[in-house]
Amino acid sequence: MTAPWFVPVGERPGGRIRLYTFPNAGSGPASLTDLAERFPDEVDVWSVNLPGRQARLAEPPVEDLDALVDDLARDLLANAREPYALFGYCSGALLAYLVCRRLTELAPASGPDRSGERWPERLLVGSFAAPDVTLLLRRLPSLPSWLFWDQLIELGGVPAEVAEREVLRPILEPALRADFGMLARYRHRQGPPLPVPVTVLYGSRDGSMSRGGLLGWRRQSVSRPSMRELDASHWLAEETPDLLATVIAEEIGCVSVTA
Repeated sequence: MTAPWFVPVGERPGGRIRLYTFPNAGSGPASLTDLAERFPDEVDVWSVNLPGRQARLAEPPVEDLDALVDDLARDLLANAREPYALFGYCSGALLAYLVCRRLTELAPASGPDRSGERWPERLLVGSFAAPDVTLLLRRLPSLPSWLFWDQLIELGGVPAEVAEREVLRPILEPALRADFGMLARYRHRQGPPLPVPVTVLYGSRDGSMSRGGLLGWRRQSVSRPSMRELDASHWLAEETPDLLATVIAEEIGCVSVTA
């Protein structure tokens, strides 16, 4: 039986809106469980479930970004519970953006009277610059293991708790290499602005993010992006999960967030 592309991480069947999350490189659904628990009952939280990690550890990681985007978008068109929104975290923001763009390309095929009805209500991107200007680590995936981890940790490419647990590196490395490999091969293709509003979430102490890179998201949507600054560094979900959940809930119209 084929594993599902999306699985619940904070399932609330009675929720008003479903939030599909895309974790940072190398991570699986469980990485955002703590964040998912901070949302109110109105938000039903699910995560992308990629091969090569957690429940799908025995499967080889995906290396073809275009094919992955197409598979995820088609799955959402067929199965997404509406209304829904997409949240991409760190490098997961690029995947969420590309899936959102593919959704807007596929949806009109359902007929002119239904064009756009299967699109997400909002795209939320956290700790990631606009896709046309983001700096991608082209050489990282080809480095030998010891240097791969040295560079990854030096650049802040993994949360601190992952960096400190050396025993997990052989397990995590294949998925990390595959994800960073897809990023390294990414070449931005200009397209029309998304007909979906965008929220940009970023840490006030994130030295890896430039103001221009964040503001560049305004080129990617017909609507002016909502810019939300959090008191954190790059790792918003790990450092300030309550605040991040609060801000996301506000942006998708669910303001009564649990403490």
